[in-house]
Amino acid sequence: MSRTVEPAPDGTTPHRATLPAGILRALTTLADDGGRFGMIAVDQRPPIFGALARHGTRRPDEVRYDEVALVKGVLVEELARDATAVLLDPIWTHPHHLTAVPGRVGLLSTLEDHAFDVVEGERRSRPIPHWSVAKIARSGAQGVKVLIWDRPDVSDATRAHQDAFVTDVARACREHELPFVLELLVYPLPVEDDTSAAYARAKPERVIASVRHYADARFGVDLLKLEFPADLKHTREYAGGAFDGRARESVYDLAEVRDLLRRLDDVASVPWVVLSAGVGPREFAVIVELACEAGASGFLAGRAVWADALAAYPDVAAMRERLRRVSVPYLRTLRATIERATPWMEHRRFGGSVAVEGATPTWYEEYR
Repeated sequence: MSRTVEPAPDGTTPHRATLPAGILRALTTLADDGGRFGMIAVDQRPPIFGALARHGTRRPDEVRYDEVALVKGVLVEELARDATAVLLDPIWTHPHHLTAVPGRVGLLSTLEDHAFDVVEGERRSRPIPHWSVAKIARSGAQGVKVLIWDRPDVSDATRAHQDAFVTDVARACREHELPFVLELLVYPLPVEDDTSAAYARAKPERVIASVRHYADARFGVDLLKLEFPADLKHTREYAGGAFDGRARESVYDLAEVRDLLRRLDDVASVPWVVLSAGVGPREFAVIVELACEAGASGFLAGRAVWADALAAYPDVAAMRERLRRVSVPYLRTLRATIERATPWMEHRRFGGSVAVEGATPTWYEEYR
């Protein structure tokens, strides 16, 4: 996201940062009135396939289209009203459940395919076939989300592929004046165990390096969706099994984790939100609190909020009951937590004030 500083009215001192009108309005729509994001993701595909496949002991590829569409619809219907925005996929959710998203709630659309290419253990993202930023712009969405798998030690060929994907999306988002939300996830190579202490020890530098790379202005990102730069299950204060009853080796303490979050915020040159990455609700509540303390502008989460309800499938009434009794109150608790988050326009990128780019008496003539 390029920041433009307009001259002051007297032509001397720079003042407010600016954004294209469409991007500025869309970011405002995706956030609450205070500029904080409390967004729900319903674009997950393999996690939902897997959860539904457990009913009837099926393989994930045996789950029917209508089952996935139904479950995603229930999630949207029960959770959207308590979110600032909802992230939908264009296959099972957007065409069937768009009207379940209240008009005051923002809408994001995912662009990347859940399947990715693997070359010598390295992951290469790709778009959903036949889906594009141009279609998203016409679909009613206020933003484009792309997940990029990344590691700082990937080959030059994988780096070039991932970078090209990101820059192509950024160019299209700029053309259509849609915010570009970039999700970054590090991942294990086939020889690595992502539940091990060794992986937890290596994770912080990998996450921070990934953010540093894609936060560069040449990638045109408007909002970063970031994973927590540590593993709380391997943090001394929680390693005894605080979240799941299983003790683990401690590889850092909470003070070190806070320092890692400060470093993450330092390299995030645009506003950022934290993602849940499949952790449980108790752990994610701590993650949101720590991330907001460090400078995050909120969260964009899925399974931490609604995964428990899927265990009731195929009893849809029981799913709704769990969502209303457990997930909605939890979501409201997270929304209360982000009252302490940094409003996106107060990120150092903007300094608290953002205006429409090129706002002059002839803006309407020159606006492209």
